[in-house]
Amino acid sequence: GEPAVGVLKCNVHCSWINELCFSGGAWLLRNHDGEAMCHAWDAFLPHQNRISAELSCIYWCLKSLKDLHITSCEVWSDCHAALSALANPVAWPKYQSILDNFAGCLQSMEVISFYVSSPKENVVTRDIAKSVTREGRLTSYLSLGGPAWLHEKIERD
Repeated sequence: GEPAVGVLKCNVHCSWINELCFSGGAWLLRNHDGEAMCHAWDAFLPHQNRISAELSCIYWCLKSLKDLHITSCEVWSDCHAALSALANPVAWPKYQSILDNFAGCLQSMEVISFYVSSPKENVVTRDIAKSVTREGRLTSYLSLGGPAWLHEKIERD
């Protein structure tokens, strides 16, 4: 869904293969018109499972947004379990150490709300994250605006 006027929407996704491989994360920030404002990707050390990897990815996303002085936005992930753990950390003790990191980060931000996206709605971010693991993009990357191929896709659709 589209956010309300003036609200920013950030899709985030972590490409997790198995507990031995590095995982790839990506986020894409759009305004209420759907225009890409910035996007980033990075590689992360191996994680025990998809939930742990996605939580670390969401945390990296929030820290990145904070560094860009973006303190209010909707964060959309297609990993329902990770968002459940964020909403009720006590019920997810296995992820206590990762979840503890969020408290300080969220306190310094204004309005951050989390939503579950369908995999279809998260396809662009998933494609970017998968390119990290598939192509071994181990260098972190941040760009203002969207990826060039995203603009081409929007023009075609």
